[in-house]
Amino acid sequence: MTVAARSIPEPIVREHIARLLELMRAQDLAAVLLFDQSNMLAFAGVDHASSDRITCAAVTREGQVVVICPTFERPAAAGGEGLATIHTWEEHEDPYACFSRAVRRAGVRSGTFGVDGRIWLAALERFQQVFDGMTFRSADNLLREVRLCKTPAEQALLRAAHRKGERVFLVLRDMLRPGVREIDLAKEIFAHFEPDGLRIMPMLQSGPNAAVPHNPTGGRALQDGDMLVCDSVIRWDGYTNDLTRTYALGRPTARMKKAYHAVRQAQAAAFEAARAGVPCRRLDEVARQVITQAGFGPYFAHRLGHGIGIECHEPPYLDGGNDELLRPGMCTTVEPGVYVPGEFGIRIEDDIIITEDGCEVIRGNLPTDVTDAFDR
Repeated sequence: MTVAARSIPEPIVREHIARLLELMRAQDLAAVLLFDQSNMLAFAGVDHASSDRITCAAVTREGQVVVICPTFERPAAAGGEGLATIHTWEEHEDPYACFSRAVRRAGVRSGTFGVDGRIWLAALERFQQVFDGMTFRSADNLLREVRLCKTPAEQALLRAAHRKGERVFLVLRDMLRPGVREIDLAKEIFAHFEPDGLRIMPMLQSGPNAAVPHNPTGGRALQDGDMLVCDSVIRWDGYTNDLTRTYALGRPTARMKKAYHAVRQAQAAAFEAARAGVPCRRLDEVARQVITQAGFGPYFAHRLGHGIGIECHEPPYLDGGNDELLRPGMCTTVEPGVYVPGEFGIRIEDDIIITEDGCEVIRGNLPTDVTDAFDR
């Protein structure tokens, strides 16, 4: 089995570990068990995790990182050599016992084990058995805290991912034509960027298909007068970029124009409201108010945005029930939308970095309006 190894820059992983160690010592944890793939990447530099075979890691209080994975999947852990001691287990062995021996050799024999909040219950029970005498409690709040506010180095990677990701929309603009199917457009995009090594995950939704957010790209052929929503995610150096733009084929109706302008204004209002100390729910509220005043309130069917970083969707979440305060370094999407069943959908999405006195909208060469048809 050959797996292409992917990682994030080692200095960023080391910074994550250093910040985690401070929190671990404050809570008197002997080690933290990493299980989810995103936490494996963030704190061990390994973009690989458990399937039906166990792959996991531990960060000890002294700063050692221990990784275990199946022997034949060892290439998938290739990003962690400079950071971790990587152990393997054979098919006939008990991986939990193997992991226990590796962690004990790293000096962890007693105390409290902090646990990744995304661990499977069955796996947790087995870990508790092989680490007899140790207590276990959730360390999800520690892992979340380290990843929540991005360092300047992480922010630089998000900007780099944006520069790569925005190109998808500029290329797509020249590919649109009546008669082409959504799925064929997606294939054209893949083919265009494949030589660059970009991991592109576009969703293309046209006409009434776009009225259902996250509708899978399908076989519908584009028609004159359609709205097309393109939501594209790319990953670069382990960090993601998430953007959405709405295109018009031909002349949009007056109602489509009104809805588009409402979405654009709602996003601008959220940008204006975004700053440290503001509750997450407030951004959702101000954007929703604009869309409601335009007469499309019932058609804004989802939260305003979500955090972005190693994962495309991670905390914080910009929804109407979230009182968490925005903090400098938080990075989120801002993606208001209008979805009229059976007719059309519109969404505009950009990524922002929260600052003390506002926000930085990550910008490049991609305009908000990718077609001028809405202003004609």
